[in-house]
Amino acid sequence: MAEDYKPGQLPYPEQDERKRFCEFHYKGVLIILIPLLLSPILLGPEVLAYRMIYLTICIYLYYIFNVMAHGAIAFLFIVFMPVCGITTSKALCTAHYSDLIFEVYGSVFIGIAMDVSNLSERLAIIMIKLVGGNLRLLQILLTICTGVTSILFENPFMAAFWMKVAQAVIAEFAKAGILTADSDEETYERQAKPYPSWPVIGIYLTICYSANLGAMMSPFQNPNGIIYTIFNIFLKESPKGFLLVFVLPTILGLIVVALWINIIFLGLLGFPEAVKDQVKAAAGNGDAMKKAMSDKKDAMGPWSIHSILVLVFIFCSLFLFVTRRPLFFQGWDDQIHLANCGASVAVILMCVLYFAVPANYFFCRYYVCRQPDKPGTTPSLVGWKTVNLNTPWAHIFMLAAGHGFAVGLRDSKLLQLFQESLVRRQPDAGFCFFIASTFGTLFSMLAPATVLARITLLTMFRTGVLTKTGTGSVAVPYAASLHNQFLLPCSSAANTIVSGWGNIRPFQYLIGGIVPAIATMLFIGAFVKLFGEDGFPDYLNVADNNDFKYTYKP
Repeated sequence: MAEDYKPGQLPYPEQDERKRFCEFHYKGVLIILIPLLLSPILLGPEVLAYRMIYLTICIYLYYIFNVMAHGAIAFLFIVFMPVCGITTSKALCTAHYSDLIFEVYGSVFIGIAMDVSNLSERLAIIMIKLVGGNLRLLQILLTICTGVTSILFENPFMAAFWMKVAQAVIAEFAKAGILTADSDEETYERQAKPYPSWPVIGIYLTICYSANLGAMMSPFQNPNGIIYTIFNIFLKESPKGFLLVFVLPTILGLIVVALWINIIFLGLLGFPEAVKDQVKAAAGNGDAMKKAMSDKKDAMGPWSIHSILVLVFIFCSLFLFVTRRPLFFQGWDDQIHLANCGASVAVILMCVLYFAVPANYFFCRYYVCRQPDKPGTTPSLVGWKTVNLNTPWAHIFMLAAGHGFAVGLRDSKLLQLFQESLVRRQPDAGFCFFIASTFGTLFSMLAPATVLARITLLTMFRTGVLTKTGTGSVAVPYAASLHNQFLLPCSSAANTIVSGWGNIRPFQYLIGGIVPAIATMLFIGAFVKLFGEDGFPDYLNVADNNDFKYTYKP
């Protein structure tokens, strides 16, 4: 088992342990069994819609049970949607190259630059000096820092930033011997990246969940920008205060996340026993960790120009994000009338500079007739080889597959089927609220909220008009529920980044996200019911006729 695998060898030595079959070979069985068991779905009357349901369930079950490589699963939509007649390959491939995907690429590249420049290590020293070896205190600090910064700036970017800091902190804890960073579980593929231990998973999930909750009440980023734009068209009065509806759900959601992660992953209630003991032992080494970090800071010396430049460019990125298109003043994107500039424009611009700007300036000594102290090269702030090795390509492809899912919802007429079924039932406003919240939560599990808001929100307005329960009776709870992004790595860009770098599997997101998802759904529903009229004025007003005359080009 210890020696490297060579071609021609069996993946594992021969043995009589039958549990090995269940542990490893069940995946091959599920690849065949899942499509066969779900095949009766194809008998549904609406052919394209039921094909879409069948494909979606099969693909996401493959994803959750981890039966194939994520990169392979991500391309199943591209293969089978056109073959099944659901949509064209052109529409599908165009959706995979969205602004959000390139924003994720840019955020990942900048996170890698933090590692290359040792900026993440220097920030980790500061954080360890604050928390010592206390994992619970570290989790609370990351919850606050990630949540607050994600209100002000793009949450994928902030998730990448704090994830790199957290990884550097975890590495220091592991080096000091106070935390086991990797689990003993054997990976499915030999020589694959080891799975993280339970406490480490809890720290990483805290980052992406806090980023998602912070973005819920952010006026500086999507999907809130898209939601505001569409609601401003279809409601008679502008929903200027709609973000106030999300203030208390955000705060309560952060509290639930902190508690649940502590209970499940950090042994707050005493189980698992080994985790509880490890967390307690780590907290007892706080003074030693602080002393070790002081020594490391002295050993690292003053900040290098490399670290300083990366930090400066990060601050430049944050400035570009917050001034791009805020909801309460004209941003630089509003001044460009030829086309809309998404957040990817800002972050990719900075990435170009990362590849172009030198990491050191020893060569400048020649211009003043002085020779550098030692010979060497002048690389860029980050190199492409390093970026290529450390970018979680497969996880980003799976996030792009969520865009394909949203396109399939529209082109398969599945959204239209949902609308017709609801109209035929002649529901009251309460039932519409429940159904819209449920479907918003379900869809946000499978695809990022930004693309769902852009593609599906118009149908929800039309449904509210046709059911005569109010123009926004379906759209408002549906749009609010799109912020419920906890249950899968592909649910949001922040989840994707954390999952890719942290090697967290989909079922672990289900374990960590089930309680926050239910709690957030209840919080959002309650506060939309209580304050919906303040945030979305007259959203329950019934239209004078059934003609839906508005148009919106996503």
